[in-house]
Amino acid sequence: MARKERKSKRSKIVLFIFFVVIVFFGVSLVSSRNKIVDINPKDVDYIEIIGFKTDNMKTIKEEKTVNKIVRDLNRLRGKQANKDTNAEIANYINVYFTSGNKISFVKTGLTIRVNNIYYNISSNNSKMIDNIIEKYGR
Repeated sequence: MARKERKSKRSKIVLFIFFVVIVFFGVSLVSSRNKIVDINPKDVDYIEIIGFKTDNMKTIKEEKTVNKIVRDLNRLRGKQANKDTNAEIANYINVYFTSGNKISFVKTGLTIRVNNIYYNISSNNSKMIDNIIEKYGR
C-alpha cells in the first residue's frame, strides 16, 4: 500500500509542476502580445519630453527618473493602426540611447506614433503617457 501511495503522490507532484510550467509560459506569451516597445533602461542616455499642452520641454538625465519612465513606456500595449489624420495637439517623448539612436513617441488622443508606426492605445495607456508628460515634463 505504501508504495502505491508514494507513486500517487509523486505523480500528483509531477502533474502540478507540469501545469505550473504551462501557466508560466502562457502568461509570458500573453503579456508580450501587443507590446509596442521593449527598452532596456541601461541603454538609455536621456529622455526628452515636449508637451505642447503645457508649453514646455524638459531633458531628463537622472537615472532613477529615466528608469521609471522607461518602465512605464515598456508597459504600453496597442494594436497597429492606419495613419492618424487627427488634428489634435501632439505631445512628444523622445528616448535617446547611448548608441546615438532615438525612439520617438508622439501621442495624439488615443493614437500613438512610435518611429512612424501608428498604434491605437487604450484610455489607460493614454492617461499613463499624459501623466508622464505632466509629472516629469515640468
